[in-house]
Amino acid sequence: MKTNFLSITILFFSLFLNFQTAFSQKTEKKSLESVSPVYNDLRISNTKILFSVQDADNTKPLQAQIKVRDVVKSEQVADEKMSTEGKFEIELANDKLFNISLSLDKYEDTLITIDLAKEKTGELEKLILLQPKKIVYELNVSDMETGDGLPFGLTLTNRDRNETIQIDPKDGQNGKYKVKIREDETYELEVKNPKEYIFYANTISSKDKDKKLAIKIHTLSVGAKIPLYNISFESKKWDLNYNSGRELNRIVKLLTDNPNVKIEIAAHTDSKGVASANMELSKKRANSVLVYLKNKKVPVTHFICKGYGQTKPLTNNDTEESRAKNRRFELIVLSTSTK
Repeated sequence: MKTNFLSITILFFSLFLNFQTAFSQKTEKKSLESVSPVYNDLRISNTKILFSVQDADNTKPLQAQIKVRDVVKSEQVADEKMSTEGKFEIELANDKLFNISLSLDKYEDTLITIDLAKEKTGELEKLILLQPKKIVYELNVSDMETGDGLPFGLTLTNRDRNETIQIDPKDGQNGKYKVKIREDETYELEVKNPKEYIFYANTISSKDKDKKLAIKIHTLSVGAKIPLYNISFESKKWDLNYNSGRELNRIVKLLTDNPNVKIEIAAHTDSKGVASANMELSKKRANSVLVYLKNKKVPVTHFICKGYGQTKPLTNNDTEESRAKNRRFELIVLSTSTK
């Protein structure tokens, strides 16, 4: 009897200890969950996310506006401007769905969704590429004499962004091309013409009214006359600028590749101001071009430079637009043989 009582006592004491241990573990586990970022299934409760935003074309970091929204609760979690390095870091709760929206002037608004219920790590990095807003520009390359389309390639250069767009003849049909350029920006255009044609260079912008350009290329023949769009000067001055230098370098190449060719470079003004002053100004500008070519070791027997003032207008001088057409430089082929 005494033995049975002892056995029962030991049994009850053992059950009590087991119950106390279980209760203590449950209490401790609950207490840890209340202060720890770790759930009982060992998943991290929050995920730290580092967002990086770049230009889709050139991978340049962008300081975009970023908004984070909890989809389920339908509430905004963050609305911040990214750093100058195009980065933003935030800690978000797991097991939730978030919409990430990004906006920046001249770029397409972008929206992505992150489902943290599917993520198993405590840290993430998200690279987001923003697409710049663009417009379609039409380019038609043709022979100036025949009007036939010319399948020549083109190069577009955005100097502000160090961006270059190469257009292959296969990208168009019979010299007709459509290219996307950035909104509100200007591009230098140059045709990849063969040796028997004179070079062509111009500028285009998404601000242009018609969003199209007829590019007429002239063969290297006597009497050919082409505008030199990129030779320009400040008002009433004759110092060559950076753009003018690039255009004149094309002339240097033309004369180097064709040593038997002789050309005239003609400087013209509009009729605004005194005629004698305009004549003098055009001669000084023409002389600036002459000095440049001589410094580039181009033989003086291969070119002449003349200033015509306002004596040879292309159109009337009634409007600023018409006057701009009259303020110009032209290249004229005088001969294709030095004999």
